[in-house]
Amino acid sequence: MEIKTYDPSEQVDPAVDLGAIPLPLPDICFFEDFAANPPSPPPQVIEGILHRGCKMLLGGTSKSNKSWCLLDLALSVASGQPWWGRPCAKMAVVYINFELQPWALAQRLNALCAARPEVLADGHLGRQALALWNLRGRNADLTLLRPKLEEHLAKFDFGLIILDPAYKVLGNRDENANGEIADLMNELEALAQKTGAALVVAHHFAKGDSTAKLAIDRMSGAGAWARDPDSIMILTPHEEPDCFTVTSILRNLPQVPEFVVAWEFPLMKVASDLNPAALRRPQGRNKVCTDKEFMDAVLTSDPKSFGTIVKDAASALNMGKRSVSNYLNRLMEAGLVRSSAGVYWVQK
Repeated sequence: MEIKTYDPSEQVDPAVDLGAIPLPLPDICFFEDFAANPPSPPPQVIEGILHRGCKMLLGGTSKSNKSWCLLDLALSVASGQPWWGRPCAKMAVVYINFELQPWALAQRLNALCAARPEVLADGHLGRQALALWNLRGRNADLTLLRPKLEEHLAKFDFGLIILDPAYKVLGNRDENANGEIADLMNELEALAQKTGAALVVAHHFAKGDSTAKLAIDRMSGAGAWARDPDSIMILTPHEEPDCFTVTSILRNLPQVPEFVVAWEFPLMKVASDLNPAALRRPQGRNKVCTDKEFMDAVLTSDPKSFGTIVKDAASALNMGKRSVSNYLNRLMEAGLVRSSAGVYWVQK
């Protein structure tokens, strides 16, 4: 093998030295030519959220069921069924699993299919609709791993690649270093461009009170985690147990109003009756209003039906049905509110 030597005065590009050949730059295009023949947008994988060839990051707290959500997304796209109320194009999907044991992955998929029979046409998903690539124990720096991934992925035409989770392909990168995370994002971009598929990865929140930050800043580590993806979906804990407010941050599509999803094993389901602004806060600051404020706003000494209270609470407090029920139950346990025959009133 020939060993290259260089004069100390020479400036050597390490990428060239390693044999990496950069892609040629595209031609400069003037506006009139560009406007006369503009490129068409690629198909949307998730309507209003994600195009094919683009990158999406799903962020949430540790143990917020992100992997369940991504498996649910994989089944939705593979079958062409909606995900969290958003229509999905029917495309082949590969779920690259760096975290779960294969038997655990099988259990989750079986539970999801049982809960979503609509994804199985005649009891089957389709032989090449969803591929599972179990790489637990083979996690490595994505720079080293990407050529091998591309070699195998080139044999198929996947519309969606889910890589779960992102930290398993960091290698020796520091998740807090912008330059190193920008480099990781460049590797993900190269994978998306090479395959032509949409690429979705999961990332975790930083420790502490996430509600004290803007949604885009709630993820752990460097700002490049949030600045690079084309689409971001943030799962922030809601005041209701096992519920999360979903915030979408989109580069190429109109912003989607926030909504709430509730964990009902094995699915996250849209909870349209919950107020997305009612985020869980530490040290007991997790209520939309105090119990007294709730009573003053919607209750009187005259009996009111539950439906009327829900309507009044939505108007006065922007509060959903589930939260109203929790307030009423707590106030009745405290002896401050009475109930009989489906009506409620303040105990004098």
